[in-house]
Amino acid sequence: MNSEREQTQQKRAESIDFVRLWREICVFFAVGSTRLAIFGLICTLSVEISVAQNEPQFSGAFAMPTVVNPAAAGRSGLLEVGAAFRQQWVGFDDSPSNFLLSVDSEMKFLKNFHGVGVVVLQDKVGPQTVLDMGANYSYHIYLNDGILGLGLRAGARNVKYEAGELTTAVPGMTDDYHQETDAVLQSVDDSQTAFDVGLGGFYQTEKCYLSLSFLHLTSPELEMKNGARYKVRPFMTFGAGMIMGKYIKDKALEPRVNLKTDFASMQIEMSLNAIIKQKVWFGLGWRLQDALLVGAGVRLPMGLDLSYNYDVSLSSLRRYNSGSHELSARYQLNLDRERATKTYKSVRIL
Repeated sequence: MNSEREQTQQKRAESIDFVRLWREICVFFAVGSTRLAIFGLICTLSVEISVAQNEPQFSGAFAMPTVVNPAAAGRSGLLEVGAAFRQQWVGFDDSPSNFLLSVDSEMKFLKNFHGVGVVVLQDKVGPQTVLDMGANYSYHIYLNDGILGLGLRAGARNVKYEAGELTTAVPGMTDDYHQETDAVLQSVDDSQTAFDVGLGGFYQTEKCYLSLSFLHLTSPELEMKNGARYKVRPFMTFGAGMIMGKYIKDKALEPRVNLKTDFASMQIEMSLNAIIKQKVWFGLGWRLQDALLVGAGVRLPMGLDLSYNYDVSLSSLRRYNSGSHELSARYQLNLDRERATKTYKSVRIL
């Protein structure tokens, strides 16, 4: 009898834990998304509305936060090498394709820890290729249960036009898209480069993280030979996430919210990932007015992580494409045995 009573009480306790878990997840998304929306609206209304320069989109870039935040460099105390390839809007002619490479590590200098790394990000759309290259530096401050990183990025943005990839006009066609006198169609190959700077702050513990960054602070502006002017607006990102793993043995849930804005428009993304034994994860997400996100990943031996993300278009473009595919890989190597006890083990955040 006592055994049955104990089992019943245990089941009730577990059900209460599940209720608490989902309640906390709902609160996290409700509070986080509301604050992000209000903050983004304030940013949007505080400036003159103009055409925005969109940043390349990566659904799995949260595993490589140095791509959008220099302060995240060296955050795990490991040497990290990450790469990703994304084909967006498959089936759409000349759809964007993106590639990124990120390398970072932590080093000790003058009794302090610092993060250093490099980021290369390529965005190709039709005849235009945009290449961002940057060197990241982060100063680390160890607090009671976490790491605060303050970071700087110095680099350059290159814009390249390949005239041979332009769709030429067809004789006799005079619509808006096929004009033989179009100056762009008469242009030659061109490549221009401008200096770029970014700043960021990144705080993480074993269970959560906060990220804030400001990119393109120099507002790089390039003028092409055909007379086209290319200007990049300053860009801000904010993200937060946490691990909820104390409710279910060997499993954890990780909610995330992210905001990106160029202060003329904004994008909000929310996701929920399930992590099993720190080795396998599955996730669902939603990007406002854009896509439903589906992803999965696995941690292989020797510190290698592989993941796949698929975006289901929800905008009006869904009629013209079959979604977006993204593959990414990340390799981690411990170079400092002295700090092995401080290395965080999350397959997702760190």
